This record gives sequence, structure tokens and C-alpha cells, in this order.
Amino acid sequence: MASIKSIYNRLGIQIYIFEAITSRIVLREILTVDRFTVLMVNSGAVYMHINSRKIHLFINEVMVIPKRSVCEILIITNPFKISLLSFTSEFAFHNSTRWPHIGYFEFFIAKDAGKFFLKDKEIGLLVDLLKIINSKARSSNKHIFKKELLLLSFNLFLYELARSYYRSAWYKNVKHTGNEKIAIHFFRLLELNCRKEHSVKFYANALNVTTGHLTKTIKQVTEITAKQCIENAIILEAKILLQNNDLTILHISEELKFANTSFFSTFFKKHTYLSPSKYRLQLNSLK
Repeated sequence: MASIKSIYNRLGIQIYIFEAITSRIVLREILTVDRFTVLMVNSGAVYMHINSRKIHLFINEVMVIPKRSVCEILIITNPFKISLLSFTSEFAFHNSTRWPHIGYFEFFIAKDAGKFFLKDKEIGLLVDLLKIINSKARSSNKHIFKKELLLLSFNLFLYELARSYYRSAWYKNVKHTGNEKIAIHFFRLLELNCRKEHSVKFYANALNVTTGHLTKTIKQVTEITAKQCIENAIILEAKILLQNNDLTILHISEELKFANTSFFSTFFKKHTYLSPSKYRLQLNSLK
């Protein structure tokens, strides 16, 4: 039987719930540089540098640590307990109910770590959602809805986190860099226009930047190009439309502004390895 650590590694997530941290070295090993991290302090306190910025975290405070952050742990109290969720870009991309996860939530675009305080009830809710994610990650692969339940619980956690983040005093004072602003506006435009606008040029013109600059900026933020973001957004919209059996494949291809059903089917199959009709059949078989 695979260990939970190997399961986490395969999925691209890492979860700790009320974990007692005994040393600075242990905490530093947990805060992996290749992942986005949500760190919650359940008891005690920590003093650290994140990208050379001094951070004090106390009980019931939450820190969102961007990917590729350099963390130096200076002091931790004893006892010190945390709950934590970290995940790779790939995990987020494959577990989104809205595209894209990393773009939709501004706290994953910002280069600076952000922290905020939560009430006991709010932190308790996030911990409970972590427990659900943990349970779904550890469930058998034979569970017919394992992927769907993991996706939904992960999204619910992030939406609750986002709600607290946008209400926080820290968010009101946050100042995004020029590139971060471009990325945020790009994803907002993409959400509104992805069904009808498929070219990088459209979004670059709307943002008053060159296509090369937009591609470079989005690649820095998400590790994929602007074109790939657009394609992923179209695929997600296609999957949503295919859930409605009253819509024909022709109607969906026209809704998504493809020249004909052949182009749409080729595009969809390239990204999902299934034709639109076969994908719909799979959906109907689960009902």
C-alpha cells in the first residue's frame, strides 16, 4: 500500500493538520519552494523572513506564501502547531472549477506573502475543509468520484480562503507590481471573453501591451503561456456546455466561435484525448 506521503507527492499537494513543529529545520523543510503554501498558526508563534521581508505570525493568523519564495525561519515558540496546505501549479490547474485558479485569486499572483487574522470560527472552518481534502486525497483510487470530490473540496477551501483574504486589512493595503496588475486584468478579461476571443492579440490590445510582453508576463506568473491559458479556459467552457444534453455539438462549437464542428472536435480531443461526444457519453454514464 502506498504511503500518504507518496500519495501527496503524486497528487502534487501537501497537507498538515495541527502539526507540532519542534524545530526551525523541520518548518523550513515543510515550506517547499516549488509550491504555493497556505500556512495557519494553531498555537504559538513564528518569526521569519520571506523574500527578505520580516514576518511575525501568531495564533489564528494565516499566511499565503507565493511559489519560489525564499523562507528563513528565525524563531519559533514551543509549543508551535500549524495547519498547512501546499500545492503545485499542476495540481491547481487540474483541480479548478473556474479557470484559472492561480490567476483568479490575486493572492497567488502577488510576489509578496500576505497574512491576515481569522476568528476561531473562521480558522476552524478552514481546518475542517483541510480534513476533507486530506480524506479525499487518501481515499482509494477505486472510488468512482475521488477526483471530483478532491476537486470540489480543494475549490471550497480556496474560496473560503479568498473570502477572508479580500476582507482583510492586509489586502486593502496591498500594492501590486505592474506585471501583477497585467496578469490580474488578463484573467478578468479572459473570464469574460474566452468563449468568443481566442487570440493573444485581442487580450494584449485590450491591455495596451504587446503580445510578447503579455506572454512573458503570464508565463512568469503561471508557468504557462497566455495562449495556453486561453486554450485551457476554452476547454473548461466546453466541458461546462457539454454537461447540457440539450445543446448540440454544433451549437457548442458555434458558441465557442469555432469555424465548424470538425475544428472544435480536433481542438477538444487534442486537450482531453476524447472527442466532445465521447466526453459527453462519459458524463452521462456517471449520472
